[in-house]
Amino acid sequence: MTIYPYRPLSNPSDTRLLRLHPASGYNNELKCALIHISLTHDTPRYEALSYVWNNSSNTWLSNFNWSPPKIKYAFYPPMEGEEAPEYIEPSENGEHPLGYGGGYITCDGQRVEIGAELYDALRRIRLPDRQRLVWIDALCINQQDIFERNAQVQNMRVIYSQADHVLIWVGEHFSGGPASQALLDFITELELLITIIMDTYGPKNRKSIESALIEAYTAHYIRWNFLRELLSRAWFGRVWVLQEVANAKKATIYAGSAKCDWDTIAAIARWLSIYDINGPLNIRGTICSLTTVDMIWKISRLKEDPRKPLPTLIDVLAESRLCMSTYAIDKVYGVLGLVREEDAASIPIDYGIEAADLYQRIAEKQLLNAGLETLYYCTKSASTSTVACPSWTPDWSLPCYHNSYLKLGYKCRAAASSVSQFRVDGTSLIVKGRIIDTVRVVELLRKIPAGIDPEPEKPADSQTTETDVTDDTMSIKENPIPGDSKPDTEMNNDVVNNRTWFPNVMKIALPDGTITPQLYETLWRTCCCNKTTEGDVPGIEFADSFGDWTKAMMGLKLRDFKEFQRKGRRFMESFTLHCNNRRFFRSEGGRLGWGPDQTREGDMICVMHGASVPFVLRPVGHDRFEVVGDAYVHGIMDGEAMGLEETEDLDIILV
Repeated sequence: MTIYPYRPLSNPSDTRLLRLHPASGYNNELKCALIHISLTHDTPRYEALSYVWNNSSNTWLSNFNWSPPKIKYAFYPPMEGEEAPEYIEPSENGEHPLGYGGGYITCDGQRVEIGAELYDALRRIRLPDRQRLVWIDALCINQQDIFERNAQVQNMRVIYSQADHVLIWVGEHFSGGPASQALLDFITELELLITIIMDTYGPKNRKSIESALIEAYTAHYIRWNFLRELLSRAWFGRVWVLQEVANAKKATIYAGSAKCDWDTIAAIARWLSIYDINGPLNIRGTICSLTTVDMIWKISRLKEDPRKPLPTLIDVLAESRLCMSTYAIDKVYGVLGLVREEDAASIPIDYGIEAADLYQRIAEKQLLNAGLETLYYCTKSASTSTVACPSWTPDWSLPCYHNSYLKLGYKCRAAASSVSQFRVDGTSLIVKGRIIDTVRVVELLRKIPAGIDPEPEKPADSQTTETDVTDDTMSIKENPIPGDSKPDTEMNNDVVNNRTWFPNVMKIALPDGTITPQLYETLWRTCCCNKTTEGDVPGIEFADSFGDWTKAMMGLKLRDFKEFQRKGRRFMESFTLHCNNRRFFRSEGGRLGWGPDQTREGDMICVMHGASVPFVLRPVGHDRFEVVGDAYVHGIMDGEAMGLEETEDLDIILV
């Protein structure tokens, strides 16, 4: 195999374009050439390709546990002084940098081999009668020249915003066979259907909207499944696509021989997300794609109005946390084209830096600019990280399935009027605060992240209670709620999942099986974090709503379920907003609360000076702690802990 001989670029503002030669047949040899152009003057009209380097059929969820095969081929040469490897090793985040071996192209007379996804994409976007000028990262950047990579990544915003058209490649094959234009035409039909539904019922008539969608789903089951699979493609989970499409003047999705306008897909996905149509599309299985679409939509709309500021780097990092990247460092570099220019300018592109160092630098800047706000994005993960950053530094390479209370706009003052006091000492953060309590027991049957499996496996280290889920609860598997049709079964997986673990919440909250009016109020206020969805403190009427909701969760007879679910809907909405993917716990002092997924017995509850909510910390010896994450702890959310005589201010060392 011949290594392509890149010529150095003359200026940092220069780049290369691929001149893709025409061919009359799909299987004809791919021929192309690389040309140098300036991005600042005399720039020719060109297009840009957006795709995944690895296998596009892998959904974003499978990438977390995917073991890539060894591959012998690469487009780029080894580093100077190194021998060419027999195999390319998997990257630090578990994705292969090239994907499965693809095919040969002839570039400027050199025969070279590229990955399968790029090979398929080039054959599909090639025109029969004229050449096409396209910018493609894998080919237009000398990937082994670290200085060139630094400069070219800095130019990404310009490259994609100046392109006439962004071509989105999502893959050649789908589970039902090759993608066809008829399937993508259904998406256009669906957009029309949505318009009709909205005009007929109005945007606030949720029940009628959901019913209309289920009716459409039943009539077009196979084509709906194609839309679900399309939204689950790996492209939607890739962090780089955010800026590639958000900066685009125009974008088109290519699936095999079919294509569809990006704006049509985006409008449908956002609509389904807003109305939470979980039945037909199983939204929980495509949550990353909906996050991706929503971010692209919002940022592209902001760009249309220059008076509105772009989001901050921290905001975008938090929103894109479920998105994947080949290298952990690209979780930052991949979004710089989306954020305020002052934020982007403060992060120089440097592929020679370790991801842990980059993440900590961002955290330290956030500490200086916004106090302890960066801690709200810290969460201990069940996933293994290759980034060895301290626990007080958000590890952006790992997913986070719950929303921080800061992101939810939760209004409280756990530290009262105290001002944050902290200092950084190497990889330690010393903060002033108080240790308030210790976690005694945690509910661990809840499946996090919430999935569509109605029977979560019981964790080996479960500390829940002595009892198992009731027979009535488990019978849901044989009697899905409220009906037995496929749409209804999927529509109510949240209910099925809740009913497998919520009985343990009651047993943890009421260890001796008795309840007083005061304890009942503490329980229902804890189960909604003492807020309505509008952010208000709920009135006593929420107690009745909680009672109805609890009956639905505790194994109520199916024939009565719908009525109690309707009555408890308002409480259920608040519970879902504030407690989604969190763990219920009781402390040694009898306090009830919600912590991150990895909250465990023996963790400490801490209130730091200047922080609005408590945090769960894990002792690691020698008066040092790891951050587990932010928490709701009933009874200490409004400064009460700062007046407790049995606690005192301490220097808490976070490592």
